[in-house]
Amino acid sequence: MSGLRQPVLDALAVVALAAGLGLVLAVVAGRVEDARTAAAEADARMAAALWEEEGGNDQAVAALLGERATIVGADAGGAGAGAFAYEAGALDPAAWIAVAPRRAGGPRTTFPTAAVAVALAGVALMAGWAATRRRRPTRQRYPAGIALFSVGCIALTAVDAGRWADRELRSLSAATVAQGARAVELAMATGADPAVAARVAHLPWAEDGALESASEQWTMPAEVAAAIAASRDRGAATPTGIPVDTPTGTPYTVAAGGVTYHAARAGDVHLAFLGYERTASPVLPLAAAGALAALLVALVLHLGQLASRPRVLRRTLAAWGLLAPAAALILAFTLGPLVFSLWISLHEWRLIDPAPLFLGLDNYAGLLTDREWWSAIGNTALFTLHVPAAMALALALALLTRGSRRAMRWARLALFLPGITSVAAIAVVWKWLLSDRYGLLNRGLEGAGLASVPWLTSPDTALISLMIIGIWMVVGYQMVVFQAGLAAIPRDWYEAARVDGAGPWQRFRHVTLPGLRHTLFFVLVTSVIGSFQVFGLVYVMTEGGPLGATNVAVYHIYREAWEFLQFGNAAAMSWMLFAVVFAATWLHFRFLDTRPAHA
Repeated sequence: MSGLRQPVLDALAVVALAAGLGLVLAVVAGRVEDARTAAAEADARMAAALWEEEGGNDQAVAALLGERATIVGADAGGAGAGAFAYEAGALDPAAWIAVAPRRAGGPRTTFPTAAVAVALAGVALMAGWAATRRRRPTRQRYPAGIALFSVGCIALTAVDAGRWADRELRSLSAATVAQGARAVELAMATGADPAVAARVAHLPWAEDGALESASEQWTMPAEVAAAIAASRDRGAATPTGIPVDTPTGTPYTVAAGGVTYHAARAGDVHLAFLGYERTASPVLPLAAAGALAALLVALVLHLGQLASRPRVLRRTLAAWGLLAPAAALILAFTLGPLVFSLWISLHEWRLIDPAPLFLGLDNYAGLLTDREWWSAIGNTALFTLHVPAAMALALALALLTRGSRRAMRWARLALFLPGITSVAAIAVVWKWLLSDRYGLLNRGLEGAGLASVPWLTSPDTALISLMIIGIWMVVGYQMVVFQAGLAAIPRDWYEAARVDGAGPWQRFRHVTLPGLRHTLFFVLVTSVIGSFQVFGLVYVMTEGGPLGATNVAVYHIYREAWEFLQFGNAAAMSWMLFAVVFAATWLHFRFLDTRPAHA
């Protein structure tokens, strides 16, 4: 039986390695293919703009793209890479210009042949290892050597595929900016003004005389224009008078702000393009695919060492089968979004952008000097100070209402209701009660001859008001938790304390508090975590005001994402907030949960 299982599991390990390597290659090939399609669509937009500028001249499109472009009626278009072209003054498209993706250089540039060769060699060696295992006695220890070989093969394939993708994406980027320069040249050849002709390329542009003047750069970032002006590949006389003989339309690269841009010149018009190697980088997808492939191979090899123990193997497979549905749900709805948010935090991404821009750790570095962000963190920390007050009040109420009388039960129910009521409903009611104009609380103060208080409209009182409401919301839940902890304390302890002559305060200090130590710690940690996540009260009642006095961390993240559309920055803030909460929780565990339980 074990002799039958061992070859099958070894063959399954080979299949797992082949599948993992195939996933790595598919990810990188798909990323490059997406970039090719995006480049074809960019070419199509240039061709459509040139067609419109020329008044529907098909020859201009042919001069720009040659046989790659196909012009059909608007009714027949809309699928694949292409763009609609419009006649002057028309609202409906007149034609569809379909463009085939650029493929040059033969099979080596169409697919990562070197990475494929490495992958095939790795699978072949793995298959040889599996074949030799059939002729040797089965060993029960984990095959660490072949596992390391598999990981190395996956890593080498990913690195080689990544290098191929980088070359391809840089080539596509250079071709795109060169195509833009060609489109501008064709437009200027018909007598179009340079500023009008530059718009045909649909790329950031600036005229040669405007490179040193930021006020005259309409679409090109100032740092990119300055880099082009200082480049020897500028293609025109530099400010020092040194002539440069770069031909028109020849692509070159410049570095601006730590990022490499592709540039080209058409007459006196300079074009710039942030390359696909930056906006469509396959580094993170490759890393994720490689990690998944390595994990898959490691799991199958783990099963292989159990082949000589059929009962253990069956139990392991059964356990994995039972865990698989829950693991799939966790992967899809917890780990997946977490990894995606981490990926977003490394990019500059807005919903209106065609592709996210990879920034690395720039978002995190920017947050270190972002005063508004740290002000929001400070406001959140101040809001968290209500937690000890809420715990003290909840413990007092738990001691006062722990009787079994009907009045006590109704009191507990009334105190617990805010904990199960919608935060939005609570915020609306309290906003009405605390209003400066018609709030019942201020009406009562005025009726008593006292001055009204700007509860929510003054920076001095707004956050304190929210803290008081926060106490009112959580005190009932904490009270119930404390009552459960009190019920777990043996009554014999109190009787023994009374026999020893301990008064109420001594019994509370030496019996109740030690008996509630774990309950107090649980309530403290969960309350601090919850207070760092406060959002509903701020969103409904103050919207971060007045003057940012209640601009807490989660509300700041919400505004950054959904008002300013800076999703990359918002994701970085989320992970930094996670780090702050994790550090606070760790400190609680480190310094507050060290003593043994009361005995």
